[in-house]
Amino acid sequence: MITKNRFGNIDSDDIFANDRLGRKDAIENLSSLVASTKESLVMSINADWGAGKTTFVKLWQAYLKKEKGVKSIYFSAWEDDFSKEPLISILGEIDKYISENFKTESQAVKNFEKVKEFGGKVLRRGLPALIKGATGGILDVEKGAEEAIGALSEQTTKELIERYSKDKEVSEKFKEAIYELLNNIDKDKPFVVFIDELDRCRPLYTIELLERIKHIFGIDGLIFVLSIDKKQLTESIKSQYGNIDADNYIRRFVDLEYSLQNPSIDKFCDYLYRDVYGLDKVIRGKEIHDVSGVNEVTLKMLKYLTNSMRLSLREIEHIFIQINIVFKTIEKNLWSQHFRVFMFFAALKLKYPQLYIDLIGKKIAYGDILNFVLSREEENNEDKNIRALIKSILIATSKTDEEIKEAIRQEREVLAGIGDSDTRQYEQSRLVTFLSIGQDGYYYLNELVDTVIKKIEFVEKFNFDGLDD
Repeated sequence: MITKNRFGNIDSDDIFANDRLGRKDAIENLSSLVASTKESLVMSINADWGAGKTTFVKLWQAYLKKEKGVKSIYFSAWEDDFSKEPLISILGEIDKYISENFKTESQAVKNFEKVKEFGGKVLRRGLPALIKGATGGILDVEKGAEEAIGALSEQTTKELIERYSKDKEVSEKFKEAIYELLNNIDKDKPFVVFIDELDRCRPLYTIELLERIKHIFGIDGLIFVLSIDKKQLTESIKSQYGNIDADNYIRRFVDLEYSLQNPSIDKFCDYLYRDVYGLDKVIRGKEIHDVSGVNEVTLKMLKYLTNSMRLSLREIEHIFIQINIVFKTIEKNLWSQHFRVFMFFAALKLKYPQLYIDLIGKKIAYGDILNFVLSREEENNEDKNIRALIKSILIATSKTDEEIKEAIRQEREVLAGIGDSDTRQYEQSRLVTFLSIGQDGYYYLNELVDTVIKKIEFVEKFNFDGLDD
């Protein structure tokens, strides 16, 4: 079975029991901020794709409910963008909340009937523009709607002013109805709407949703929290409006922007390595050579790669899925380096696929890759050991036995010229050791690398796109 780390149910008694990224402090501080205001507010949680935004907002929602008594709803905009009108999506989620938390005869249900009544009028008054926008001007619309659009363009100034006044009145009554509903839900605390994965939606839907939130739902007591990848969102905006200043455009709609950081990547790796995939047990079961400390070194190498190559959480998880497949299918009685070499190639191919192809095809010198994968300059021996292993893998890749022997001879010459007090001495000695692995009756590192490349080709046959949340 292919295991995937899925976000499970949150334990209401211990919300942060499975918090592997150290989100607690940020959630506590943001919750205090939100719970202290009844003003209209739009906040964005900004992080790269795959950085754990969904987990963050769900933990935050649970914490707000338990510790602050703040009520909220959550929905994925990406799952709801089949709707042509974002207003319907938002009202639909509020309707679901009301039906699940209030009795049929309650005042909240009665209030929401008014919300739907005026919401319908808001929709009807925007229908001609909505139809045109939804079809991009390509598809035919109903004749009645076309005539209405034509008539609108011929209205006198007086009629346009009257229509504007009526539209404004409808919008104000809609806001009043929402305000009454919010006070009925909780008159002392705000109501929070979490909207996730907005940056994955159709560009037009994304823009319309932002506009609806700001212009229609700008109501005291209502707070929107938008989970976004800002870089992706700016591209969506540019695809509709051209090369505009997308950052300034977003600031028109977002009052506060919070940048989500990932301070505990190492803990996340520990969690996936031991708790989710049980790779420590898999390695012990393979009866490998050099078993002493293999798990510790293997995990340290993986952590080094995730930090030096700046992998996102989702990229890290993809690597673990691939490692899980290979580690379970790999033969017994192999060297511990098999596991580490595969980790390196899996990370390189995921982050820099063209570099990986050029490397195994002998189209690039190994030194040209080092800057991409060895971005950290550490002085401790653990990191030097990992750096030496990575360099040895790059040197050995796609070399014949004669070529690897020559490479070993050259690296030994370099080592001989380095004094014992030189800081380069330890890393260079480890490099020679890794290249020479198994020369006393086994094989050189180049043969081990070739074995791993074949495993990489096996894993390529799987499609991991469907495993994304």
